[in-house]
Amino acid sequence: MKYAFSILVIAALSFMPGGISHAQTEKGDPPPSGQSKIKWLDAREVRVVEEGNQRTHFLRHNVELRQDSTFFFADSSVLRQNLLYSAGNVIIVRGDSLNIWGDTLNYNGDLRYGYLTGEAFIEQGNSVLYSNFLEYDAANNKAFYRRGAVLTDGEFQLTSRAGDYDLDTERILFRDSVHILGDDFSLRTDLLEYDAKSSIAYFVAPTLIRQGESTIYTEGGNYNLLTGDAIFFDNPQYKKNGELARADTIIYNDQDENLLLIDSVFYQKDSMTITSERLFYDNLKEEVLITGNAEVREGARQIRSEEIIYDLQSGRFHTVGRSTVSEENYEIEADSMYYGETEGDGFARGRVIWRDKKSGMRVESEETVFSDSTGSVKAYGGRPLVTYPSDTDTMFLTADTIYSKNFITEGDTQRITQAYYNVKIFRSDFQAICDSLAHLERDSLFRMMDNPIIWMDTTQLTGDTIDAHLAGGSISSTFIRQNAMVVTSPDSVFFNQMKGREITARFNDGNLSRVDLDGNAEALYFPLDESNAYIGVNKSESSRIRIDLKDNTVTDIRFYGSPSSSLTPMLKARDDQFRLEGFRWDVQRRPRSLNDLLEFPTQESILYRHNSQNFIEFDKPNPTPVSR
Repeated sequence: MKYAFSILVIAALSFMPGGISHAQTEKGDPPPSGQSKIKWLDAREVRVVEEGNQRTHFLRHNVELRQDSTFFFADSSVLRQNLLYSAGNVIIVRGDSLNIWGDTLNYNGDLRYGYLTGEAFIEQGNSVLYSNFLEYDAANNKAFYRRGAVLTDGEFQLTSRAGDYDLDTERILFRDSVHILGDDFSLRTDLLEYDAKSSIAYFVAPTLIRQGESTIYTEGGNYNLLTGDAIFFDNPQYKKNGELARADTIIYNDQDENLLLIDSVFYQKDSMTITSERLFYDNLKEEVLITGNAEVREGARQIRSEEIIYDLQSGRFHTVGRSTVSEENYEIEADSMYYGETEGDGFARGRVIWRDKKSGMRVESEETVFSDSTGSVKAYGGRPLVTYPSDTDTMFLTADTIYSKNFITEGDTQRITQAYYNVKIFRSDFQAICDSLAHLERDSLFRMMDNPIIWMDTTQLTGDTIDAHLAGGSISSTFIRQNAMVVTSPDSVFFNQMKGREITARFNDGNLSRVDLDGNAEALYFPLDESNAYIGVNKSESSRIRIDLKDNTVTDIRFYGSPSSSLTPMLKARDDQFRLEGFRWDVQRRPRSLNDLLEFPTQESILYRHNSQNFIEFDKPNPTPVSR
């Protein structure tokens, strides 16, 4: 009988996947590249038969074999070349949680593919799948069945005629006559994907569910078998006693019997009928969800959204979809929002627009944190944009992050706005860039720090810090600290340059009218004759200098201290005499339009931002007066 069994086994091996294609391989040679050999590790009885250059191992009792990280156990096995046949209590073990059982196994080690027959089942985690014929793809760690199978997962049983089991992700595609049975639960469909890790079933075909007194029909969605939570879409319908609900999407929770209907909603209970874009009521939490032109009013607050979850007890709310919340002092609009009245703060996400009703200031961003108690707003994500309207023009400001809040001091309140990293400003009559900025609303002061530059017509201002005072929305004066320089040019060929430790610059209708230089003051300008021809290059130095200008031309200059001055005719001036030390004309960095503000920063700017430790703290507003 042993020899008869051996002949049958060898015959079976011949018909395995790949047949005996390796019969010509020399004894002891490794399999082709990319393949690994099956090695037997243990057996009580071992018999080796060599026929030509082929060696066959007959193994019996407590057989153990291995191929890479896959182990095979059986009562008896035959190993010929890289082909394996096992019978009796066959077990395939892979990792800590995967066990595959069967009565027999035919396995091709080169293809890493085999069949299990008899009472075959897969045990992984908390789920077990039974079938009388399983295909196992060890190379991709997948299993297949075509003759029916039953999966048990807790109190549920899932059956179908065919299926594909991804053993890595523990996701199973059930096909043909799919049926799920549980305690007072039944589901029928022809195609379903099941995640055994999360016990979630995904519907991809017409599906009928009966649970208790509820009946649900759907053609798409998913259902959590453990919690009873579900999402249904593609023509879902819900029935229970006198209730009927239809919508494009239904979200259902069985335990609390909460029901969310989304888009094309029809809801009927007894004689009550509701139609809207969305509707939800949570009986346990006393929350209502009203959607589709939904609106909630409470005191000064008005909420409008496509979807609102509103707590009737506390006033907390959560919006999904384009939403607007209007309060006494501000209004905010976003794709979704959450607000907790107890904490007095909220979070908004997606195309956020925050407006100050008093000043008209507007902040746009991708994400915003806002607070009622402090009146603060922090905007970030994308390129937050601040808009300052005025009677004459609109000023736009962008940065990586915008933070604005009400500051109360000595019974007075004013709004302070901070912008940091890659700040850009655009207005038709002036533009600016810096890395951090603070705006004091009451004083109309913009404090720019970290390499600020301001451009006004043909004038450029630079320094370590610039305080810009606005009147009527435009700059009326600036105070520049450290490495201060003002450059103006009527023709972009020759540049009047004014430099000092500190500079105060005044403007009249957007034109530079007066410059006060204090500390190591230097001035380089090009005087004109009566025919407006350049006379030469005039360089002056003093401890303090005052310069008056009209139409970007120096009309008067005054020196304080011990001045020195020299005039070099144009034809005799060297190239280095046309520039003060530290001169730069950064017109290429000048924002030319609103689109320039919305562009993301360059890599150099990003690296500077990450390395910078600068952050504006304005605990005590202390604007520096411009008048001297």
